[in-house]
Amino acid sequence: MIGDGGSLRHLPFFEEVAAHEEHQAEWRAAAAGLVTLRLVDAWIEGGPEVVAPESMGVTAVLKAIDAMDEGSTLPGLLRAIVQALQAAAPGEMREVFPRILAYGRGLEYEAKWFLALDVYDTVVAHAHPIEEHEAASAAHQRRGASFRTIGRHDDALAAYATASAIAEAAGDMIGVLRAKTGAANIAVARGDLPKADRAFESIAAEASRLGLGDQQAHALDSRAAVAGHRGEYERAVRFAYEALQVSSEAAERDRILNNIGTAFHLLGLRSAARDAFLVLSATAQEQYVRWTAMLSLMTLAAEDGSEVAFCQLRGGFHVAELPPEVKVDYFLHLGRAYRALEHDDLAGIAFAKAIELSEHYRLNRQLFEAERELRTPRPIIHTASMHHPQEDLTYVTDAIHAIRAHALVE
Repeated sequence: MIGDGGSLRHLPFFEEVAAHEEHQAEWRAAAAGLVTLRLVDAWIEGGPEVVAPESMGVTAVLKAIDAMDEGSTLPGLLRAIVQALQAAAPGEMREVFPRILAYGRGLEYEAKWFLALDVYDTVVAHAHPIEEHEAASAAHQRRGASFRTIGRHDDALAAYATASAIAEAAGDMIGVLRAKTGAANIAVARGDLPKADRAFESIAAEASRLGLGDQQAHALDSRAAVAGHRGEYERAVRFAYEALQVSSEAAERDRILNNIGTAFHLLGLRSAARDAFLVLSATAQEQYVRWTAMLSLMTLAAEDGSEVAFCQLRGGFHVAELPPEVKVDYFLHLGRAYRALEHDDLAGIAFAKAIELSEHYRLNRQLFEAERELRTPRPIIHTASMHHPQEDLTYVTDAIHAIRAHALVE
């Protein structure tokens, strides 16, 4: 199908299909997503008969979905789209949009951000900004998050601004706060930490006033991340743990726990940090969070002097497939790990690569971090023992250890 301006609709899906062989799970997943989105297009243009149970189109789509690996959540999300199309009144997209958005989110969890962007564009193209403001604002919000992840910050800011404008016009304060949070995260990525902290403080206060716990949690966790970037690690732990207490969303709680683990690590509380990262490496919903947890475990292994464990963890990464921010983090962690293992030449090469990639992707915060690491080596630690936790953080270390025990992570 040809879209506006003569461009091929769902080009990212066609490219994903072309990048794999038919026997590969990635090919089957992309093909199923593509035919489902084309069914949505056909339903919009052709009406309900397109999705009649006995129609060839529906039969082909369900066959493609059935061919997917059931270990993924994506088949169920695609089936839900087909079912929503069959249940919807002619031209009525209101019940279909949430299913399409859920599929886009599922693709984000699988680290398929270009595919997710195409899915969100489908919603943007058809959701009325007033009559269907929730879907329209959410689609732009997720576009912003996906653009930010792949390093396209100007596109992300534009998407967040549109999401905020739609939400504000509809009186949707949750949507407005989410968009403001997304825009503040761009300031973090670009290295303007004071601006970001002020923005997150304002968002947290407004969310608290409105009784919006999840939005308050997200802003508090973002303040924790900013505090960590500024070297204020105890403050980071307190902000993040406060966020954990008011958050109800599983994916958000994963990100909060990751920030707590990172702050513990930087404070020298390595046993508590390992508790957090082991939980995340086994249970985190998003691939992005699992990656960051595994990177931290790789560094901890090196600091413990376990080169075998370090090599095993390092071998689990396919660097070329990582998104920009994670790719830079990989080389930052690799440099720290090599330095802990006293491979100073390899550490320097890794930090130089992090600098090169940060400059290429305009990731200023990570660029500053990589330059600092290269310029100021830290003391090497080869003990597996845990530092005694400071008194005011003991309640947090105990809580994280209990989370690990509950998750049965060994």
